[in-house]
Amino acid sequence: MKSDIFERLKNGEVIPFQDLDYYQITEACKQTRELLSEINNSSDDVHIRSILSKITESDIDETVTIFPPFHINYGKNTQFGKNIFVNFDCTFLDLGGIEIEDNVMLAPGVKLLSESHPIEPEKRQHLTEKKIHIKPKA
Repeated sequence: MKSDIFERLKNGEVIPFQDLDYYQITEACKQTRELLSEINNSSDDVHIRSILSKITESDIDETVTIFPPFHINYGKNTQFGKNIFVNFDCTFLDLGGIEIEDNVMLAPGVKLLSESHPIEPEKRQHLTEKKIHIKPKA
């Protein structure tokens, strides 16, 4: 049995936009955008963490602070540690995975892009990924 497109990406497969399963990515990102609108229209930290928990399908510690606007395309491949601060206008593309360890602060406008496209013109409309892992300064 063929694994889903998210597992295929995690396993390093380069996925063409024309892949018959690509709709799974499109649909998942649409669901995330619907939840993201709640985050970006809220100033309540508890509510923001609650919605972020739904997006990531994980528990978000009460010490995590997100200042909207915040942008994330998928969400389920992002992990937040404790005592995390994400300032205004940060963007996460997390199909490849993003892990943020405890005690990390992100400045305004930071972009964490774990997915990309091959540079060869004939493969440009393919999706590739590479995990991002952020640790606090030692």
